[in-house]
Amino acid sequence: MISLTAITDPIKLDEYHQFRHRIYSDSRQKCFLGSRTGFDKDAYDDRAMHYGWYVNGSLSGCIRFIEPNESAHPVPMVALAPDTLVLTAVNRYITERRSRNERMVEASRFCLSPEHRGSRTAREFVLAMLRAVHPFGIEHGLFDCDEKHAPFYRALGFDLLAGAERWQVPFLDYPSVALHYDFRRMIASHPSLLAGQRVPQQVSQDGGKKAA
Repeated sequence: MISLTAITDPIKLDEYHQFRHRIYSDSRQKCFLGSRTGFDKDAYDDRAMHYGWYVNGSLSGCIRFIEPNESAHPVPMVALAPDTLVLTAVNRYITERRSRNERMVEASRFCLSPEHRGSRTAREFVLAMLRAVHPFGIEHGLFDCDEKHAPFYRALGFDLLAGAERWQVPFLDYPSVALHYDFRRMIASHPSLLAGQRVPQQVSQDGGKKAA
């Protein structure tokens, strides 16, 4: 079973941002990279939770989670939304979670080393993503992906986000889809999601620590 490790140490964070750049620069997502050579970091990273998968001490996969704030672009998907329909769908999802006092995140910068991209590893990595944030009380989330990868996520139990089932980010050469999940529904198909759960410390927006 894959376990993800929170990355907070400055040296480890630099390694993580370099890893992201290396993976993205050799992919169809390279257009997301900024101007800084060998280092992928954007405006959302300062308030994101960063996680890595380490194999024999080497960073082999990573993901970040971003809780929506009150800004005009609360999560990256809002900034990418190409039209009113998609923007409305994402904002509606965020509003619904807030109205029910349900914490949520957007997951992004999903990276795996080339030698770990088999379907079984990808499946375990995705489930590890859900386990990583659940101890914080986060049971809902969304993300976007290449349309051709949607069947993989649908088979795992993720749902298409109504209104954002197929859309085109202007600078990408493939259509995207938005998916979301409800942790409690996912447990029925994946009881391993509850394995090894504990309550960690949460990194607050001001950089301090607080109990979840």
